[in-house]
Amino acid sequence: MGLWRNITVAGMTLTLGMLTAGGPALAQNNAAEAAKIQAAVKGAWKTPTGSCDQAFFKTAEDMKTVRGEPGMKVTAVNAGMTVTGTLILSGAREGQVVNSTSDLMMMLLEPQDDGKLHVIPLNGPVAGWPEAVLDLCPGSR
Repeated sequence: MGLWRNITVAGMTLTLGMLTAGGPALAQNNAAEAAKIQAAVKGAWKTPTGSCDQAFFKTAEDMKTVRGEPGMKVTAVNAGMTVTGTLILSGAREGQVVNSTSDLMMMLLEPQDDGKLHVIPLNGPVAGWPEAVLDLCPGSR
């Protein structure tokens, strides 16, 4: 009995140490990864046939999500409808755009190797929007 109690206490101590230190038990908020994603999506983005005057997707200032994850305020516009949210820059939900108040996921962003941005609307007010691969508007960074 004493051995199992000692093993249990040791396991709980190790787990609590990982949680408080931000160890592998929790998704890491990697600053280098956040900076990489931020640099890749920063700016104003348009559809291939669209105009930079009415960009489909724009980024704004840095912020934190309601869970404390590093994020960036973003705005998406389609068919006259404007939606704002928070892009999560690192951690388990990296690449998700969430509603800034309810924290519900609305769309996914995937920076492409060729400098384009893949936007996948999924939920909430953007549910009926088309999936798009966007081009960076010149001079928007």
